[in-house]
Amino acid sequence: MQRLYLTHALAHGLVLVDEQVRAVAAFLPPDAPEPAAPIRQRLAELYGSRLTALAELALPDAPAGSWALETVGVRPAHQGTGLGTAVTSEGLSMIDERGEAVALRTSDERNVRLYERLGFTIVATTEIPDGPIVYSMVRAAVPR
Repeated sequence: MQRLYLTHALAHGLVLVDEQVRAVAAFLPPDAPEPAAPIRQRLAELYGSRLTALAELALPDAPAGSWALETVGVRPAHQGTGLGTAVTSEGLSMIDERGEAVALRTSDERNVRLYERLGFTIVATTEIPDGPIVYSMVRAAVPR
């Protein structure tokens, strides 16, 4: 799933990695197109019945004109070393230069603290029936 999001972000957004390619962060601009049909189909297969449950929920929309932090990943042997924070911070700095906001969704409560340290705030929580809580978060535009 992460590879699919990265493929789309490589074509339409901003992808940052550390020098040894141990960590990656992918952002999409507000005008990025939807993923191509084959990517959407594969994501639907991977999400399975969870996709139907997600479609039925009223997840809040991201603020107009905001970027989306699509994914952050760190190789397991290097997790907890600050690499994910480093590549994410670099991407946020680049978006800050444009004076634009960034939004994200996470269902891992451990990620919430990381994103709060990076300036994100929770704007909504959505409980998925028989599933996790989805945290919708926004990092306001930094005035230029």
